[in-house]
Amino acid sequence: MKRIITLICFVAIAALHNTALAQTEHRTWSQGPLTWDDFTLMSKGGNEQAYLQYELSYTPVHDTIDGILSHYYLAEACMLPNRSWVVADHRTPELLRYNQVIFDMLEVERRTLQRSLNTSDNPRDYENMLYAADDRLNTRIASFRIRTQDGSDTTDLSTFEKQIRHELSMLPAHYQPTYTPHPFGFAAYFSIGASCHLGTMGQDFTPGLAIGYGFDFLWKRHVFNIEMYMGYSDARRTLALYDNSSFSQASHTFEKGKAYNNGVINVGYGYPLIDNTHFQLAPTAAFSIRNLSTVRNQTERFEYTRLEPAIGLMFRYHFWQQNSFAHYSALFGSRRISERDRISLHGKLMLSYSSFPRIDGGPSGINLMAQVGLAFGERYHNVE
Repeated sequence: MKRIITLICFVAIAALHNTALAQTEHRTWSQGPLTWDDFTLMSKGGNEQAYLQYELSYTPVHDTIDGILSHYYLAEACMLPNRSWVVADHRTPELLRYNQVIFDMLEVERRTLQRSLNTSDNPRDYENMLYAADDRLNTRIASFRIRTQDGSDTTDLSTFEKQIRHELSMLPAHYQPTYTPHPFGFAAYFSIGASCHLGTMGQDFTPGLAIGYGFDFLWKRHVFNIEMYMGYSDARRTLALYDNSSFSQASHTFEKGKAYNNGVINVGYGYPLIDNTHFQLAPTAAFSIRNLSTVRNQTERFEYTRLEPAIGLMFRYHFWQQNSFAHYSALFGSRRISERDRISLHGKLMLSYSSFPRIDGGPSGINLMAQVGLAFGERYHNVE
């Protein structure tokens, strides 16, 4: 037991040490102005009185923004204290100002690189952007060193400081994407449920299981959908299906106890009452094509199709969402677009009026269909 406690303490101390070490190895501009304590490497001698080593890079970031996992790229820059040095007897305020200007130039280039990352839709270009930023920075620092004679001539130092401060004020220090909903989106879904007949339809046909799938197309808050449900119902009694030309002559027969296909195609429109980050609730109206048929064998093969009005209510809970990498598209007028991928719990309740005058007794009534399943969709967002 003592060994375990000792091991735990050792791991904790090592973790704290590594954290502190990481903090001293990378010094960012946001941590405040430089001090001479940030130059920890022993002097290498030579003509230079001080040397500031830096690093410019970018990294993918996975962050939760407004409750949704988002992926984007972040430009990073830091000064490396353990690779930067100053001659001990040259720690003057003027030389520190000289190095602060170099540090400020690094921050300007970091912000400029971030702007380039924000305005590109191809991550394969990022390496070239980084190389270009590094070249610009090295060229600028080289010119600054020549103008100031490696910090020994402070005549133009104030001019450089003023120019760099102006550039910093024109570029945002931090970047986090903001997402504004774009009008267009779509979804596909599948579900399983049951249908139940009320009225005289319920007296002639039993409830049955049904599976469904469909597609949604979203424009602003409008939802257009097309969906299909396939199920079955058993005939409660033997029913005659009359011929089109004569309602006195039966062309086929629904036999008692046998299952018949009950298919529905809905073409509808919905307008969400609730449509936020996690929930969507939309009443819908549709035209339904209902088909009763059998395909057990060629001699019994027949079908009867009717057009019906339908109303319903659709509910979705988005339990998984992710903003994928933003891109530009001519389809959206060259705006920067993010695809918000969603997986949702999908539920739907539909009511339709069924009437079958060609069936013996003319059964009619309300058909109730309840479904639950999964929806997979994307909603586009403008990114800034």
